Amino acid sequence: MARTLLFFDLDRTLWDFERNSLETLKELYRDTHLDAKGVAGFEAFNEVYQRENKACWDLYLAGQMTKPVLRTTRFQRALSGVGVDCVKTAEFMGEEYVMRGPRQTHLMEGALEVLAALKSRGHEVHILTNGFKEVQHIKVENTGIGEYVDAVWTSDELGHLKPAPGCFEGALRGVDGKVEEAWMIGDDHRADVVGAHACGWKAIHYAPEGDTPTDSPAVASVAHLKELLAILP
Repeated sequence: MARTLLFFDLDRTLWDFERNSLETLKELYRDTHLDAKGVAGFEAFNEVYQRENKACWDLYLAGQMTKPVLRTTRFQRALSGVGVDCVKTAEFMGEEYVMRGPRQTHLMEGALEVLAALKSRGHEVHILTNGFKEVQHIKVENTGIGEYVDAVWTSDELGHLKPAPGCFEGALRGVDGKVEEAWMIGDDHRADVVGAHACGWKAIHYAPEGDTPTDSPAVASVAHLKELLAILP
């Protein structure tokens, strides 16, 4: 019987990163009493944090910033941007964000239902993520995703970040799979779709906002996870 190997991205594809992150940041804003330190409300802090977090992640993905540095620097830069220069607060927020964030349990709509249906068809379901291994595994177990997932493959463990071929090739070797058996489903068009396609995998773009490029190599684009059930074998 032919195998079907389904590799799902985690953040923003199965795990509701935006909602979970926002709730964690609100907790940290409250617990560090930033309002009493002159910050003009959570929205003001969050706007700066989102900008600085993206800048730091861009540096990390380009190999110009390490993981430990990223975790504290994004908060240090965000705090500085709202007039709070306190390294200890930045360090606390960096540590607590990584501790608390993965324990948030909001999933994208239909995630568990779709994973259960795909497993019932006899498919092998895996996670292939650029996230840090110590937090991604927690997300999978805390949300119930783990019940339907055969293995979690992180860029940390594979030694390569999507869209690098080594990431896809390493995961495929890990399951002793063949290129023609592999599917990638994810929201990041460059990392998930273009990267997988370049390695000979079939790819589906999860695009709730309908932002799949017209020249995308994706087999399909879906706005809701339930649409996968009509596309996948």
